[in-house]
Amino acid sequence: MLKALIVLLLTLTTGTAVAQSASVITISQAINKHYIDLKRNDGPGCAVGYARNGKLVYQRQFGMANLEHNIAINSDTIFRIGSTSKQFVATSIALLALQGKLDLDADIHSILPDLPDYGATVTIRQMVNHSSGIQDIYAIMLDVYGDEDGNFYPGEKTLEYLYQMDQLDFEPGSQYAYSNSAYLLLAQAVEAVSGLSMREFADKHIFKPLGMHNTHFHDNHRELIKNRADGYLKINDQWQKHNTNFEIMGDGGVFSTVADLTIWYHNFVDNRLPGGDQLIRILTTPASYTEGTAIYRGGAIQYSFGNMYLAKGGKTLFGHSGGFVGFVSAPYRIQETNEIMVSLCNYRFKGNVNRVFDTIETLYGNSNDPGR
Repeated sequence: MLKALIVLLLTLTTGTAVAQSASVITISQAINKHYIDLKRNDGPGCAVGYARNGKLVYQRQFGMANLEHNIAINSDTIFRIGSTSKQFVATSIALLALQGKLDLDADIHSILPDLPDYGATVTIRQMVNHSSGIQDIYAIMLDVYGDEDGNFYPGEKTLEYLYQMDQLDFEPGSQYAYSNSAYLLLAQAVEAVSGLSMREFADKHIFKPLGMHNTHFHDNHRELIKNRADGYLKINDQWQKHNTNFEIMGDGGVFSTVADLTIWYHNFVDNRLPGGDQLIRILTTPASYTEGTAIYRGGAIQYSFGNMYLAKGGKTLFGHSGGFVGFVSAPYRIQETNEIMVSLCNYRFKGNVNRVFDTIETLYGNSNDPGR
């Protein structure tokens, strides 16, 4: 009897192991399919991770973190994550609201009184959800400074222009229009209310409490960061280094890893920050607009405090891509299955975001959904 029981237990255990291995093999096959062009490992590339219930079940790295010194990307490589950073500003705003230090529906002038008169009330909530109507600063800065190796956004000039821009593109709250300007100002608001720099506030209230030890707002371009990847851009069929001296935080500025972003996106379930369910509710409730809907990559989305909901492979994805100088980031959580896929790349190519979408569609079936 005992022998039969042992055999049965071994059979069940083996069966479970095989099932788990098969699922990981399926994930690896899907990822390899859509990153196959990077397998030569002779140029910049990507670090990819796939997690279930907050645990990374598969990681793969492609390409080089540094071409000059022949350093390969590994699981500890740190990448600039561009606009994926916005959600950490939005979370900081939400935390300050829950602490009673600001009102999400107050006029931004109540915190930053030196801003120009917009001729209408612009609330903090509208700025977080891209419905403020505040013009995007980068189109203006590109006209003034051009695009030269990422050094085209002098920090002091950027802030100077922000505090001169008094024209809104539309009535606040009526439409969705992506605004980097709004997030630069929101970071200023975090600093004004908390008395801490954006980096200090996020470290103290988000990154350290969650154990995101390789994540920070990079506010000093001369600072040495161990395991940091360089960014690259291909010009005339030659790779060139493409970094930046930009130090103004808010629209971007965060450096992170696949493992840390997995921790972050699992926190929407694990919920370990102060504010509990109330914080998660603020961060995940989609914004509404009096006119029209939010559009991303040609498809309708829902935007919520620095993240967006979109459909892929018959599943609902929750996340936010980013791209700045030589980097592209694409972390997304699959709502129905509590799976997370993170892809961080150190070369600028719009298709790097689609790699994630295509991988998920391979895993869960293709669909004619918006946003591709």
